Amino acid sequence: MKKVILAFTLTATVFVQSTFAQADSNQSLNNVLTAYLKVKNALTTDSGDSVRTAAKELFKAIDKVPMEKLSAEQHKIWMQYAKDLSFHSEHMKDTGKLEHQREHFMTLTTVMYKAMKALNINTTDIYYQFCPMANEGKGAYWLSEQSKISNPYFGKQMPTCGSTKEIIKVK
Repeated sequence: MKKVILAFTLTATVFVQSTFAQADSNQSLNNVLTAYLKVKNALTTDSGDSVRTAAKELFKAIDKVPMEKLSAEQHKIWMQYAKDLSFHSEHMKDTGKLEHQREHFMTLTTVMYKAMKALNINTTDIYYQFCPMANEGKGAYWLSEQSKISNPYFGKQMPTCGSTKEIIKVK
């Protein structure tokens, strides 16, 4: 009987520890999404300095993801995207030039969208939005925490240019 209780206790302890580790890693991945949204919101204000500050926070959030606490599947997925997320956030944090920041934001968004979809890290619905006039008329996407369009590529010039292309529901 003592062996059964001991085995149960050990199993329960491992389960609780892995559950907390999973919650911790999910929170850190969600912090990356939250920091990305701050960058997007800063771009809508047309302030390169605000974008730089938000990009620094994003860069730190990416760096703080506890790789050792990710599940094997999360680790594999995160490794596909972390380097590109870091690269583009680093460029955005190292300049106050809004157009350069917006260029990096386009690719940052593509990578963030793929990572978010693969990892299921959103804790609220996320809106995948598109402006057909951005990127010299080629169009560009961004992620938003709200359905209302607030364009990061044209900021105050054309704040409502764009539409929602997809709603990424919480899973």
